[in-house]
Amino acid sequence: MKKLLIIALCLALCLSFTACSTGFNSLEYVEVTESDKPRNSKVAENDRFILELEKVNLGLTLTDKTTGQKFSTTPASSEGEQLDEFGLPKTKHPRVESILMVECKNFEKDEVNTYYSFNDVAKNGEITHKMIDNGIVINYHFTDAAVMIPLTCELTDKGLKLSINPKEIQENENKVLSVSVAPFLCGVENDTADSYLFVPSGSGAIVGVDSKSQQGDSYSAQVYGYDPAIDEVAVVSTKESVKLNVFGYKSGNNAVCAVIDGSPASAKINVTSGATAYGYSSVYASFILRGYTNHIAELFSYEKVHNVVYAKKMISSPVSVTYYPLSGEDASYSGMAKAYREYLSDTYNLKDTAKDVPLSVRILGGTEMKQSFLGIPYETVYPATTLDDAEKIIAEIKKELGTDFAVQLKGFGESGVDVGKIAGNYKISKPLGTAAQLKKLNKALTEEGIAAYFDFDIERFNTNSSGISKFFDSATNAGELKALQYNYDMAVRDKQQDTAYNLLSPAAFTKVMDKVLNKTKNFGLTGLSLDSLSSTAYSDYIDKESSKYYSKNAFDTAAGSVINAAKQSGKAFMASSANLYSAVLADIITEAPVTSEKSNIFLYDVPFYQMVFKGSIPLTVQSINLAADSKLSVLKAVESGSGLGYTVISNWDSAVIDAKIPAFFNSAFGDVKAGIFENSKALKDYYSKISGKKITSHTVHQSGLRETVFENGVVAYVNYTGQSINTPSGEIAPYNYLITEK
Repeated sequence: MKKLLIIALCLALCLSFTACSTGFNSLEYVEVTESDKPRNSKVAENDRFILELEKVNLGLTLTDKTTGQKFSTTPASSEGEQLDEFGLPKTKHPRVESILMVECKNFEKDEVNTYYSFNDVAKNGEITHKMIDNGIVINYHFTDAAVMIPLTCELTDKGLKLSINPKEIQENENKVLSVSVAPFLCGVENDTADSYLFVPSGSGAIVGVDSKSQQGDSYSAQVYGYDPAIDEVAVVSTKESVKLNVFGYKSGNNAVCAVIDGSPASAKINVTSGATAYGYSSVYASFILRGYTNHIAELFSYEKVHNVVYAKKMISSPVSVTYYPLSGEDASYSGMAKAYREYLSDTYNLKDTAKDVPLSVRILGGTEMKQSFLGIPYETVYPATTLDDAEKIIAEIKKELGTDFAVQLKGFGESGVDVGKIAGNYKISKPLGTAAQLKKLNKALTEEGIAAYFDFDIERFNTNSSGISKFFDSATNAGELKALQYNYDMAVRDKQQDTAYNLLSPAAFTKVMDKVLNKTKNFGLTGLSLDSLSSTAYSDYIDKESSKYYSKNAFDTAAGSVINAAKQSGKAFMASSANLYSAVLADIITEAPVTSEKSNIFLYDVPFYQMVFKGSIPLTVQSINLAADSKLSVLKAVESGSGLGYTVISNWDSAVIDAKIPAFFNSAFGDVKAGIFENSKALKDYYSKISGKKITSHTVHQSGLRETVFENGVVAYVNYTGQSINTPSGEIAPYNYLITEK
């Protein structure tokens, strides 16, 4: 009986989920019966490139006239063109031959299918086209699916831009969920020497191209992190996310740096590596055009049923990827970092800086704790660090190291580090101090030249406050429910139900930032940080008439707008663990990633993140005292040229072990300060030499040695092995470093 009841409930749930997903707003598919192909294979040419349409698979070939190198949406075989028994060119796997992969769902049949442009257009469908300046628009008609995807292909001065306008997609019963663009343009034949793929996971990671198995290895990650508006049964681990909208590949003296420059927040970066079924390894972008969430129902104890619910509308902003061919010395991840940096300079006006910050110290205020008075329980904020305590900590660091460091005051709002009213209710928690004390402290630090930043959480809240309502201002998921978030118990891999909180709708960011700037004038702030906003992007489906924030789309624009508002009011801005949209606006980046998420598919990590921002924005690494291996964290700081980072409190009490947010472990300043002083003094000369200097190259040697070269000739060698290693500048002891100059 119980099983029958479960089946019945599951069917009811599935039907209800399907019903929620009807009535999509999109253009109706218009059938064509004959292809309209360009007369000539060459569809565009400029001073550097020639763009051609391939006749057989309807893909593209880009020829770099300066090198003669060809880059194709179907990578070439090392054995050249192979012919079948009829003298016709042999075709590769349909996925390798396709310029587009389209994932669709038929809601009436409850089927999800993937369509390949080679099978479903080149062989069984049609195309139409329109010539444009510097390119062509090709309408790919997936006839069997009754879907049309319009792909705009444009030559630029530096490469090829491929874009799709979701507003022009046509569909009928098959609704487009996602589109993958040129899945093998950044691809290389398996087992090709001197070749690899680059993925921007955390600091950056390299993927090999050796053959592994028929299915090979795969990887996929959303740009700017996994969308927390997608409900999950449980979170079993924390890992580094993709913070940058870039990827690429290298093969011999040629490489491609690809930048997701249209709707990157709605994109995923995918990898297929070593699959003998394809014969090629590749990295590519796909775009989640229809956002989704998991709806989860608990029928009985430990009996959970979930289904996927999709948004009724697609995102409306164009999606695009631009591919930048690289050659010679630039054919490497160092060259990709250089090309990407140039893109950021052109797009976000990224400029050089004259000075770095060798040390940042995050001082935590308090945390909510349960206490009792005469047997009556109540909640109060435990003062891990009062403002008076913070002043003493800063004074001791200054006395020992001087003023060349930055300070962040985090968790000093009304609920401490815990989620409460939005932006800590724009107040200082009474047990931690007063606005007058904060103003006095800020004034003193400004006069001494110490950069200070006060943190506001404008994303998370669990209580209504002035002008902000959980009902009206909370982000909604694709199932039209509030996108509730939770702390997770890692031991049992489940949500802590009593920690539920809401995410603020991006549409309300401006309203909250205006209040932050107005209500905190008496704080005397010269700098502020927005930790959660800097590192966490999410969707919002609250506005049923618009798809502005669907599938995380335009979140980066909303976040950038409020950061700019703060900067225009005269505030310096600190970004922590920063996604691109906050990193390019930051005066300092703290908690900068120094590793990838350590997926099994990765060969090794590289400091690509620092290679992009070092010399433009000061960076410090993730808190060394909170790391599993503090010595390894120091070595990572040296390798990446990043400053040191620490998190401290003044008053430790065993009661904070049970704090809702486990942020206080190994952070008592009295215990940590010796390490801060020792490492800062040991690296003082190194940081002085590389201050404001870019990284020009980075090399991972087979011996386990890492080599980082800065633009002024300073070289940092880091030995991550348990054996001494000889370098051109001398021997390096195990787990140590050597600084020299060319």
